[in-house]
Amino acid sequence: MAPPPHLPVQCSKTKTLQGFGSLLGYLPFLLTLLIGGGIVICYCMAVAYGHVEAAFPYISDTGTFPPESCVFTLFLNCAAVVALAIFTLKYLHVVQYNRQCSPAVTRINTAALITGYIAAFGIMVVGAFQETNVLAVHVAGAMMAFIGGTVYMFLIASLGFRQDVNFGVDERQYAKARLAMAILSAISFIISMTTSCVAWYQWVPHDPESRSLLWNKRDKVPWKRSLNLYGYNVHLVATAFEWVMALDLLAFLMTFSQELHIIQLQVVLVRHTHCSILSSPAASANSQHTTQDVLIDTDNELCDS
Repeated sequence: MAPPPHLPVQCSKTKTLQGFGSLLGYLPFLLTLLIGGGIVICYCMAVAYGHVEAAFPYISDTGTFPPESCVFTLFLNCAAVVALAIFTLKYLHVVQYNRQCSPAVTRINTAALITGYIAAFGIMVVGAFQETNVLAVHVAGAMMAFIGGTVYMFLIASLGFRQDVNFGVDERQYAKARLAMAILSAISFIISMTTSCVAWYQWVPHDPESRSLLWNKRDKVPWKRSLNLYGYNVHLVATAFEWVMALDLLAFLMTFSQELHIIQLQVVLVRHTHCSILSSPAASANSQHTTQDVLIDTDNELCDS
């Protein structure tokens, strides 16, 4: 008599890896180092090669020509990845502590995550598309980065004033400071955009060849002081407030350090194997119970972890 056939049953085993504890609190510092350090390095290289004026160039101007453009792209791409991690962790932090399942908090948190992702993508676009190559795409990326970042700041600041959610730390101590930084970013953006347009309209009639690039074609240096370009002083106001926006956003993200310090990440590994059991009626009944037990144990371990 032939032995009964075997039926495959999928078994699962789980293993939890501990780690990524308080080190997450250093992500804002890493982001500041990448953006701040990268811009400073590119600025020094651009000034040394004579590609920009030393007095408040646009941040993008410091990474327009090689070799500094290569460094600019590298640092901004790395910074965008770290920013995505920070935005995601902040979102999960709010989800974890939204015990009352407040619909308003959920909506604000989701909107903040989306705008944060848009800002991070804008940072990548700014680094990848230099203004002298694809100006429209470069400007679009800058708008995504600055507008998305400013909206994100307002949304996160509003969460600190919520009385129906305990976020594990006293976020209300940061709420007013975050709101002030969000307002500063909005004001800086309006001033920078307004003065930039004024400077451009003062300059273009006297240099029509530069209309398409917003760039001085004669020596490839934007807004060179020695050329006595029209609108130069107004241009300096626009660039100064752009730097204020960038520093303000970095300072805002630095306030996340305490929240990220209390987050503990656990990596759960699940291994699926195939077991074989006899296909007799008794064995079939036992296999169903065994499979259910394995699945229940696995679910319990996942919940406990």
